[in-house]
Amino acid sequence: MKESVTELIYDGCMAMNAQDWQAFLALCEPEGFRYRITNYSPEILRTQCWMDRDFKGLKSIIELLPRHNTDHSPLTRHATVYKVRQDAQTGEVRAHTQLAIYRTELDGSNSHFDSGKTALWAIGRYEDRIRVGDGGARLLERNVVLDTRQIDIGSHLPL
Repeated sequence: MKESVTELIYDGCMAMNAQDWQAFLALCEPEGFRYRITNYSPEILRTQCWMDRDFKGLKSIIELLPRHNTDHSPLTRHATVYKVRQDAQTGEVRAHTQLAIYRTELDGSNSHFDSGKTALWAIGRYEDRIRVGDGGARLLERNVVLDTRQIDIGSHLPL
């Protein structure tokens, strides 16, 4: 069970790194899936929700990506699965994965200096709820909990 959950999380990162959004969506359960991006703001002493979508809503955002004025610098997700626990009553699995996202500059304001430069872009964690069955593991819910609270304008990609 732990191996299939870990493989699901890493497959998701590889699909997103390759911007293969259909492959990422194929790892999600269409019925009842929920994708959120949240963080805690010490200034207002509250959790902020930057995105909250069901499967259909996330798919719609992904389909609109080509129309967005988006920063095309690639993001590389580096994930480490820390904990995988199965609920004895429901059979659902909860996974806690630490996440670092790196961005490689394509063409910045000083392209002759910045082009090709890689920097840490965001850190946080995935809090996933997963179903493991005969057909393998599928994401039921993902909350991307960011420690980073300033993301560049034009960054529309799922994290």
